[in-house]
Amino acid sequence: MQGLVLTQRQEQRPLPVQIQANAILGMNTLDLQRFIETESAENPALSVDETARCAVCGFLRANKICPVCGSTERKKDATSYADQHPESQFALLADHYNSYDPFRTVAAGTDLKEYLKYQSSLVLSGRAAQIAEFLIELIDEDGYLREPLFDIAEQFAAAVPEVEAVLSVVQTFDPPGIAARNLRECLLIQVRSLETSHPLAQLTERVLNDHWEDFSRLRIKQIAAKLRIPVDTVKEVQNFVRTNLNPYPASAFRQPFRKLEARETTTAVPDVAVLRISDELVVQTIDWLDQLIGLDKTYERMYQLVKCRQANLDENERKHVKDYVDRARSILEFIELRKRTLGIVAKAVIEHQKDYVLYGPSHMKPLRQKEIAMELGLSESTVSRALANKYCRLPSGELVSFDVFFDSALPIREMISRLISISPRPLSDSEITKYLAEQGVVVARRTVAKYRSQLRLPPYTLRTA
Repeated sequence: MQGLVLTQRQEQRPLPVQIQANAILGMNTLDLQRFIETESAENPALSVDETARCAVCGFLRANKICPVCGSTERKKDATSYADQHPESQFALLADHYNSYDPFRTVAAGTDLKEYLKYQSSLVLSGRAAQIAEFLIELIDEDGYLREPLFDIAEQFAAAVPEVEAVLSVVQTFDPPGIAARNLRECLLIQVRSLETSHPLAQLTERVLNDHWEDFSRLRIKQIAAKLRIPVDTVKEVQNFVRTNLNPYPASAFRQPFRKLEARETTTAVPDVAVLRISDELVVQTIDWLDQLIGLDKTYERMYQLVKCRQANLDENERKHVKDYVDRARSILEFIELRKRTLGIVAKAVIEHQKDYVLYGPSHMKPLRQKEIAMELGLSESTVSRALANKYCRLPSGELVSFDVFFDSALPIREMISRLISISPRPLSDSEITKYLAEQGVVVARRTVAKYRSQLRLPPYTLRTA
């Protein structure tokens, strides 16, 4: 028998104010300023000090130097002169623009995947275009497609040959070598994209296609014997591959209209600064918004009159004043909470990683966000939000992400990088593993190979070439 049954249960749901508080806590300095810009445009009860706006990039600043573009505040005598002679205002800004390129903080408008999707839209349509877009999304940061085609075919209830046909089209896109499934295929795609008139192109393709095992192991003499060509010719092929082909095709991506694109990526603004005073580290939260925003005076007075029932306003107008003032006050409280939480979390992180800050990456200690949360009596999600997308300026002037402080592999990668750079001869991964063990760092050889790959250092066989 089917019927309706009423039951009661208790469950916790986040309130809208909690959701907004968490959102503000997760914002970095630039995101928070953009949020304030949007909110002040929608909420007349939130006041922003417009005189503190940078004349070059438009961001709010409390100091003379803008943290975003680096421009300095104009002198008072120059400002007064500009007030008397409006036509000279452009000339007064010349110093800013001579030392600062306003396009420097403009982020690139197109990333690699967007560029590939644009090329796909020109040659594919319908189901093929959908498969191509799915393939493009799976391309990793090096430009390779690591996902098995069988799994991709299952996503579309398609046969593997259909996916292969679409992949072959994607592999013709710029940059050459993109969407290859392995290094051999990547190099072959690039060779085939070169001018056929190149004297070594055809021979290189033959070597990569028919003698890859010998070539990857640098068996030059064996290749020469099998092809019945001089050893020097095979060495020319080897040099041709080294100088003309790219094992990381994604790194070859360049924006269309290269001359018109931004010369630098968007500036990262520090959220926390660490100062070294004697042997002590002082952690400061770089948050000046509390000095530049507040409640609008008119709305604040009207709010007090509404509370005392002295305002000559109808019900809708009283509701308007109350809602906007309450909303502005909540935002101001959340911004203050963000500053306080970020300060105590950042201080705890710096105390744990004091040796790293003072002496470098090799002194990094293993640390997890869970440990910081337990130490401060906060939830792990709060610590994660407080540090997400945030940057810290070290006493050396280096700007690092807070993610670095929780990267336990950083000291090992630093040791591997230094060892390879100072060694008088190329070292294999096994030799590096043994050296690390002698220093008390026990890791597997495949782990060393992974870290070396992350450092973009070639394997032993290529370093001996």
